[in-house]
Formats: sequence, structure tokens, C-alpha cells
Amino acid sequence: MIKDNVNFRYVFSGNLTNTMHDMLLDLVDFQPLDMLCTQLDRSGVKQMLEWKKEGFCRWCFVDSGAFSVHTGKATTTQDEYIEYINTIIDEADVFAQLDTIPGKFKQSKTPQDYIDSAEASWNNFLHMRKKVSDKHKIMPVYHFGEDTKYLKRMLEYVDEDGDKLEYIGLSPANDASVSARMLYLKDMYDIIKASSNPNVKTHVYGFTSLNAMSKFPCYSADSISHRLISGYNKIFTQNFGIISITKKSRSVKTKSNMSFLDSADAGNIQLLRDELESIGVTLDFARKYGFEGDDILDWLPEKNDVRVAISIKTIQILSNTRFKYDPKNLVVQKKLF
Repeated sequence: MIKDNVNFRYVFSGNLTNTMHDMLLDLVDFQPLDMLCTQLDRSGVKQMLEWKKEGFCRWCFVDSGAFSVHTGKATTTQDEYIEYINTIIDEADVFAQLDTIPGKFKQSKTPQDYIDSAEASWNNFLHMRKKVSDKHKIMPVYHFGEDTKYLKRMLEYVDEDGDKLEYIGLSPANDASVSARMLYLKDMYDIIKASSNPNVKTHVYGFTSLNAMSKFPCYSADSISHRLISGYNKIFTQNFGIISITKKSRSVKTKSNMSFLDSADAGNIQLLRDELESIGVTLDFARKYGFEGDDILDWLPEKNDVRVAISIKTIQILSNTRFKYDPKNLVVQKKLF
């Protein structure tokens, strides 16, 4: 059974390096991470579960890899996944079903594609639920564009033991605008609230705008943003949002396109330094990890690991403070459907 007192989990998707792991432990007031890893990367899942045992990871989500299968980058079968789940089901907290994503990758979808995906995914879920050793840890997935009757089917489902579903995954369209996905989620949560299972836990796939998530009562949401931000030589900060910290300007056309380190005034540079120090990113911290310079800001563009650690720490802080869920945060005047 999925039981805890957590109101929201920002789930960090993908692997972390050992250096990222160590840096996060060394930051001020370390908080264990909620993590997601795909079953297609079983060494990554093994590492995640080991980190859970040591207390670095608080909660483990194993994804099915359905999107990679959808794109043609990977193959897996339902029976292979079920067999693997049963080997680690006591260690991980939840497993996404192996769902069928609507249509064909990068091709226009037809109305029939959404019918086929909803029916195939539901049948796969029911099959998996019967074959795993803990049925409550398998989460079905409802996709953007599918008729809402399929979401209602999940919400009204009662199994042979009289149990309703405890957890449902919502998959907004990746190519839809933030505003469209916001309206979509508003409609989905209205449906959930009106159902006979209004307190079902929900997971939102790949949509972790902190501002957006502060408006919906979702139990969890996953994102790989912390890695993407770092890859562009940026960090997520509490005071300035996402900023570029490269020493080389990306554009000389306008000041707004330049690195924060090149364009910010002395007062804001000091505010950034103070923020970094407040979470433990000091010169001593940098030297522990091999930096030999005298300015902590010179280290950030050189070290991907610390950029990831800073962004993770910032996300944890903001999701529990400024962007903590409150039903009063949502004000919507129009509906998507």
C-alpha cells in the first residue's frame, strides 16, 4: 500500500554521478531525494535502490521506458518487465505500467490512435496487476488526448478484493504549451474530484513547472530539468530563477542574452554569492572537489556536477516554500474542453 504523509514529491528523473551524490550530502541541511529511473537502465535502478538503503534517496519510482519504446530507441516486453518488477518490488515504491503511447512517433495522430492506446494500456495494466506480487505498486497511465471516459474508468474501477486504485499517472502532451497543459490538468483534477475516488494519488509526467505544480494537488511529478539546465551551463537559483553562468556571452546583441556573470551588477553578484554560501557552496566546498582558484564563480562554469547539485537543492527548497501547493493558487476562468 502507498502510505505516507508527504503532500508533494518533486521526482528527480535520471541518474546522478557519485560526485553529485557526494556534493548534495555536503550541502547545508541535506534532504533525501525522490528519484525516478527507467527499468531500461537496470544498473541505474540498482544504484537508486542502494542510495535508498543509505538514506540518500527517500522514495524510488521505476518507470517502464514506454516512451523510449515509442520512439524506437529501445525494446522491452510486458513479461520481461513483470519478471524484473518482482525481483525488486519490495525495494522500490512504485512502478509505472508498460503503457501504449498514442499513435506513431512524430506522426499525426488519428482519433482511433487514442482509442487504441487507452484500451491497450488498460488491458496491459490489468494484466500486470495480476502478475506482480504487490498489485498496489503498479500505476496506470492516462494520456493527453484520450477520451475522459478512460480516466473515469480508472477512477471508478474496483477490483475483486473491493480495492480502488491508489495511484494514477497523468501524461500531458510534451508539445503542448504550458497554458494548455495547465487547463488540461485543471479539467483532469475536476474529474477526479467529482469521482468516487477523489483522493487517488496522481503522478504528472514530465511537467514540473514549480509555479504550475503549486496549483494542483498532485502527489508527485517528475522532471529531468536539473540535468538539462546544467547542460546549458545554467543553474536554478532562488533569487533569480534560471541563469546562465558561462563566462562567455551567448550573444552580444542584447544584454538580456548575456551570462548573468557578465551582465549583473555588483549587488546582484553579491546576492548570488550569498545564496550559494547559504546552501554550502563555498570556496572550501569547491576546493574539496578539486578547484584551485580563488573565486567560486569561476568554478561553476567548469563543473557540471556542482551545477546539478545547486539546481536540485534550489528545487527542493522552492517546492517546499514559495511554490508549495495551495488550492488558492489556482484561478482559471476558461476551460480547455
